[in-house]
Amino acid sequence: LLIYLGAEVVRDRNSVEVDTSALQSIDISEELMRRMRASNLVLGALLGRFGRVRISYPGGCQIGSRPMNLHLKGLKELGANIEEKYGYITAVAQQLHGADIHLDLPSVGATENILMAAVYARGITTIRNAAKEPEIVDLQSLLNKMGARVTGAGTDTIKVEGVAHGALKPA
Repeated sequence: LLIYLGAEVVRDRNSVEVDTSALQSIDISEELMRRMRASNLVLGALLGRFGRVRISYPGGCQIGSRPMNLHLKGLKELGANIEEKYGYITAVAQQLHGADIHLDLPSVGATENILMAAVYARGITTIRNAAKEPEIVDLQSLLNKMGARVTGAGTDTIKVEGVAHGALKPA
């Protein structure tokens, strides 16, 4: 998926290095999206960075369907226009803005997607009833190493102070 988007991916035995400086695509094929359940996590990151993204619904989950309602609700609150049509989600926003977002349940994926979009939103975003899992703490740590301003991961309230486009650097 990352290579399809235009990223350079280098793997060795103990690490993976991903360079996204040359990303070219914001429109992801259904075939790629259906291969893995976490494919939907590109939604918030690409929307925040490029202001537009088009994906199909994710797949690859033996447990069952992967509902996107909390992800989309949060992105709408950040100012995205969302269109769901023919099995695809298109999200567009000229400039995302900070928001006070309350998740109906503490979804890990929705927390991650909203967090990644919010780093480039103008103003402050608060995510309430956020997921507290270790991967949320790890994402905060990574984003902060890249220049984001995120606090509260590991608790039910996460605050994100948006940064200017281009402010995030490789960690």
